[in-house]
Amino acid sequence: MKVLERAAILVVAIFLMAAAGFADDTKPRAADGPASAAANATASTSSASDSKAKAAAAAPDAAAPNSTPADGDTAPASSAAAPVPATSQPPAASSSALAKPNSGAPKSSAAMAADEDSEQPSFTPMPALDGNPGLFTLETGETLPKHGWSLGVGLNKFSRMPGDITSLQLVPSVGYGINRWFSIFFQINSWDYIHVGEPSLLSLASVNAANPQYKNTIYNSIIPSTGFPPAYVEDAPFASHNGSGVGEMDLGFKIGLLSERRGKPISLSIRNDFYLPTKTGLADLLVNQVQYGKFNYGVGLEASKTFFHGGITATANWAYRFTRNSSYTETIGGVPETVVLNLADQMQVGAGLLIFPTKRFQIMTEYDGTVYIGKGIQNTTFGARDPVDNIIGFRLYAWKWAALDMGYRYSLDLTNHRDRNGFIIKAGVAHWPAKPLPPDVVTASCAVDRASVKEGSEDYITANVSATDANGFPLTYQWTATGGSIDGSGPYVRWNSNGVGAGSYTLTSRVDNGAGKSASCTASVTVQPKPVPPPPTMTCTADRSTVLAGERAEITANVNDPSGTAIRFSWQTNGGQVIGSGSIVQLDTSGLAPGIYTVTGRAENELHSACDCTAAVTVQAPPSPPQASKVSACDFAPGSAGADNVCKRNLDDVAVRLQGDPRSKVVLVGYADLHEARAARLANERAASGQKYLQDKQGVDASRVEVRTAAAVAGAGQENRRVDIVFVPDGASY
Repeated sequence: MKVLERAAILVVAIFLMAAAGFADDTKPRAADGPASAAANATASTSSASDSKAKAAAAAPDAAAPNSTPADGDTAPASSAAAPVPATSQPPAASSSALAKPNSGAPKSSAAMAADEDSEQPSFTPMPALDGNPGLFTLETGETLPKHGWSLGVGLNKFSRMPGDITSLQLVPSVGYGINRWFSIFFQINSWDYIHVGEPSLLSLASVNAANPQYKNTIYNSIIPSTGFPPAYVEDAPFASHNGSGVGEMDLGFKIGLLSERRGKPISLSIRNDFYLPTKTGLADLLVNQVQYGKFNYGVGLEASKTFFHGGITATANWAYRFTRNSSYTETIGGVPETVVLNLADQMQVGAGLLIFPTKRFQIMTEYDGTVYIGKGIQNTTFGARDPVDNIIGFRLYAWKWAALDMGYRYSLDLTNHRDRNGFIIKAGVAHWPAKPLPPDVVTASCAVDRASVKEGSEDYITANVSATDANGFPLTYQWTATGGSIDGSGPYVRWNSNGVGAGSYTLTSRVDNGAGKSASCTASVTVQPKPVPPPPTMTCTADRSTVLAGERAEITANVNDPSGTAIRFSWQTNGGQVIGSGSIVQLDTSGLAPGIYTVTGRAENELHSACDCTAAVTVQAPPSPPQASKVSACDFAPGSAGADNVCKRNLDDVAVRLQGDPRSKVVLVGYADLHEARAARLANERAASGQKYLQDKQGVDASRVEVRTAAAVAGAGQENRRVDIVFVPDGASY
């Protein structure tokens, strides 16, 4: 066992090292058959379509396309519009690679009509363990194509109960397609090694030979008690010890009902299996251990569906095996007796996913189970009766027709088994022939997203060619123009009108399939003459219509020029001086007498079109400077500094004036009669009382109230007992 596992690992390592040299999934692959030689003659460079151009071309076509299919080298068809003489641009060439089959790319109608399922897959589907297209053990709903074939050989290790059995099988298989919906297959379990981990759990094991026979069956009871049921593996009913043998053969046919390759929503097929034993005698079967000894029949149903634009293939399988009962003559206690082997039928169900079915490296996962149906010999299974396995792994192609499958198998429900681990290693080759291709035709149709541009606009026009090849060969594109320039390559390009004059121009695309077939088409575009723009217009405004002599007024010119060219300004005035240049200038009124003055501006563009505007400014004489003035006064009783109500009303009035002129102030001049005690001090107190009133009662800031005293006049009497209130406006002095 260990030697075989090491040998398998070595084989896998050698295969992976060899496959690494072929692992470039981007290499171009031509279809098999006669078409491949012609396709190999085409350019291998894939066109890089301009995504922006495609977006622009999505708008309705403005120009009617002209197309000309041709056999062999064909000169481009002429456009109906006569081009203005211009230097022809060199052709812009590219190639468009053929879309991978089964990848969602559309086929040409001619090819589909000729053979609706001749499309070759990127990588040929590999056989499952039984020889039909599939995953590890599960099949897809497809059949092999007509005259297609597959060969495979696989190692399959799995676990069974009771007896903690592991089985290692070497299974070669072959399949062949009779026509597109009928195929045959053959597989044989050429070598099957049985390892029994716990012989005491099997009725046929030598350790249980002394146990009494269970009824009239070939089995002994699993314990030394009459009538106690036996224990045996239902899909290896003769297993009892470590050993190997040749298993049965499976010869069958598969009928395809639906196929995604032929445009159906799913692939669906039915299969029939005929299981042929290679051993039939009881003695041989007990030594062989790995088959049933009877001809059996099975029927199955396979369905598959590809999702996500060919990214995942899901498959579901159902199969039913009708197991025939066997009878043998065996000497028991010296007396010949007839013993029987009655086994349950087997229903197999499974589901799996094949991820990236069109890629070199594919991921596969399966869930499959066997359900035993009907009443066979009562069995002591020591755990779950119906095995359920999961297999997950990958498929790696060394060539498009040869691949290696490796998967890890795990038994999900045989929880009492010592070794629930297994594997599948399978190498396969397959051939899907390609049918002869029908006569080839290349067609091309040109269109543009708009029919005209204006002269000097430097706008571009998106041009595209819709081309098909009846046999799906890769196409190359060459573009020429009678004027202007072609930007880009492939089926979508841009025509640049920079530097061309007014007139009509023709864009020509030549499409070639590299196999002697080509077609050309043309599209016409027009460059409209550049229109003469109207003259500019201009308005002038002054920021102030009236200024004082010596101030400056700002003059602004607003110009509307459809030509969009640069503007040159000039200014003049009938008085004062213009300061500055451009669209904004100032009028300096220094030294001007009062009056109305006019500023005139002129704007001229590069096309020598000009316009004028004027703005009037009124100049006034400057006002006389402000003067301080006595606005009122407060009278006081002899020897008193207290303000009476009349004084307070006068102070309230001056407070209102201070609020109206925030930059003004007031001067309070205090007087005292010479005969009053402490006359100088009293005069100051009288003025200070007014200041205090303005601060406390009217909220006037102290910095705006100035207190002064003045000398009394002898003999003035009451006039010497007062406070003068002097208002000093902003700009005046006192």
